[in-house]
Amino acid sequence: MRHAPRAAAALTTGLIALTACGGGGGEAQAGDSGPGRDTGMETGAPNIAEQRTAPAGEAPDLAEQVEAGDLPPLQERVPEEAVTLMGKDGVGQYGGEMQMAMLDADDDSTIRRYAAYEPLVRWDADWSDELAPGVAKEWEVSEDARTYTFHLEEGIRWSDGVPFTADDLVFGYEDVLMNEELTPGPTEYLMDPEGNWPEVTALDDHTVELQFQEPHGLFLMQLARAEEDGKFHRFPRHYLEQFHIDYNDDAASLAEEEGYEGWADMFTSKGWVTLGTGFDARWMNPDLPQINPWIIETPAYEGTRVTAVRNPYYWKVDEDGNQLPYVDRLVYDVFADQEVIAFRAAAGNISYQDRHFDHDFRPLLAESMEENGFGLIDVTSTDMNTMLFSFNHIHPDEEMREIFQDVNFKAGLSHAMDREEIIELVYFGQGEPSQAAPREGSPYYHQELAEQYLEHDVELAEEYLDQVLPEKDEQGRRLDSDGRPFTFSVDVATDRSVEHVDALQLVQEHWAEVGLTLEINSMDRDLRNERRDAGEFDVYVRDGSAGLQDAILRPHWYMPYGDSGAYAWSWGSYFLDGEDAGEAPPEDSLAWDQWEIYEEILVTGDPEEQAELMEELLDLSAEAFWTIGVSTSPNRVGVVADGLNNAPHELYEASAFQNPGPAYPAVWWWEDPESAEAEDEGTVQDEAEDVDVELEPDDS
Repeated sequence: MRHAPRAAAALTTGLIALTACGGGGGEAQAGDSGPGRDTGMETGAPNIAEQRTAPAGEAPDLAEQVEAGDLPPLQERVPEEAVTLMGKDGVGQYGGEMQMAMLDADDDSTIRRYAAYEPLVRWDADWSDELAPGVAKEWEVSEDARTYTFHLEEGIRWSDGVPFTADDLVFGYEDVLMNEELTPGPTEYLMDPEGNWPEVTALDDHTVELQFQEPHGLFLMQLARAEEDGKFHRFPRHYLEQFHIDYNDDAASLAEEEGYEGWADMFTSKGWVTLGTGFDARWMNPDLPQINPWIIETPAYEGTRVTAVRNPYYWKVDEDGNQLPYVDRLVYDVFADQEVIAFRAAAGNISYQDRHFDHDFRPLLAESMEENGFGLIDVTSTDMNTMLFSFNHIHPDEEMREIFQDVNFKAGLSHAMDREEIIELVYFGQGEPSQAAPREGSPYYHQELAEQYLEHDVELAEEYLDQVLPEKDEQGRRLDSDGRPFTFSVDVATDRSVEHVDALQLVQEHWAEVGLTLEINSMDRDLRNERRDAGEFDVYVRDGSAGLQDAILRPHWYMPYGDSGAYAWSWGSYFLDGEDAGEAPPEDSLAWDQWEIYEEILVTGDPEEQAELMEELLDLSAEAFWTIGVSTSPNRVGVVADGLNNAPHELYEASAFQNPGPAYPAVWWWEDPESAEAEDEGTVQDEAEDVDVELEPDDS
């Protein structure tokens, strides 16, 4: 049976979702989630204790404000039975600063991941199969996955002392996200798989209910992802309604007085994402109340340093009742490129950083760490492949299209590739040969898909290719139907993927050995993507994402789904947006069967059933062999300063995971707080001179 494509809103949900969780087979309670997996990682990161603790201690700077009458007593700021965090290094002490580095002034995700990971439900640091309570202390999901009821932590206050209630969530949903002047684009994760918006109701001050028209079994894991867009619990109604036209008749005139183009421009600048810029008001407006451990002090997007200070109303404590966070201040210095950040870290001027270090910075950091007082973080990449070859299955040339769709052609090229050589020369021996498949450790790992056609076997490669292009010239080059050497080009982005160019030069030799000519077409990333979107390419290469929990909801490498899976970009667009956006696959394409399975995944709330369906989908992916992979992505490296306790030395890296937020930076503490103070930025040259190591050139 063939299905018509769904509307755009109906299926783009999966693009920003994560994985299946609670709701199937009855009412799910806090902590229920998707199929289990063995992460193999012992992060040693803090965790939420089962106990609740009364507040008993506070930072010295806050105690001084209480003594001066500028701040209410601790017991009036923190819940009577507060959420309790415990770390492997025990109860800490107050003081010090944490120094991090931002890559350019708009790298606000670095701010968010340290200072503001406070979703309704959250991941733990080991990215296990269970969700942890967040702003919601518990929740229920109806058996049909249509009704989600969240019970909020009682006693939470915004950073200005006003109580946080369910009315804030209703305001954030109805008056911000559903207001087209404030949020012109759809917030897809809030739509059910048929594209319907839920009804959001405050049942009492601390209980909110979302009622979807259709089953939405993927919703909880989407909430654990703390991207800035669409988190409807982040809007303080008492503060923002003064800028909203529905609550303040004078909002338009107020906007004019303050120099804004209109009330919506003023509202987004005060409390949302500034229209047309993407600038997040949480990092621009120090007056905006928050519920995060730290609140902005020096605004982002301007200057070379951003700072955040302790929230006096933060609602979590340690096991002795000391209000968190321990660290006084976060300092983010802004730099222009990754090498500058690497030298700053090597000089010992970064407290904790797990972003912006490529794996080739490891020698520099390893040789500097003992002298400059830091250790290395093992950052496990959740990308599933270093480089994927997407042959254009919708190529405008009919012969090219037919050849690129032929599994024998791709199998032959895959066997011709010497992956061990690529791994050794380009990736410094890190990684294992692999196709485009969820990684080992994922609940969706599929061995056949991951391991098929991997063996470097030139004779076997010739056998496969002889079934597609049997004729050769006197030089051994395979000929097309017109008797010309069969040549194709590969588009590669040089501004982001220098390693891909190095790898392609090796692949070029491997494929020449079996009679095929590969031309390397280097360009910047934007041009590469423009050519992809226009279908004006033979082969498109990039790394492969969505390798762990997110595989089920970002399936573009495993079936045609949107334009990210460039091998069948037009089919994927047809699936999401209909015939006006893309081309329907041939009737015999396996894409139809995969889409039918994925539609079932989207509407089931049973995680075990979702996993079974995903296995069926990946069975078909192995049969279709959509794209050729090279190797598993190697781990990256990060740095952690000596004396920073409770901070993990092992961590996952993924935008969906929001590292290191799930490791609770609020409970990290310094052994010697007085020494943990931010220094002047200095210069790159100064820091390079402090580090008697040079980056090794890439010999590949």
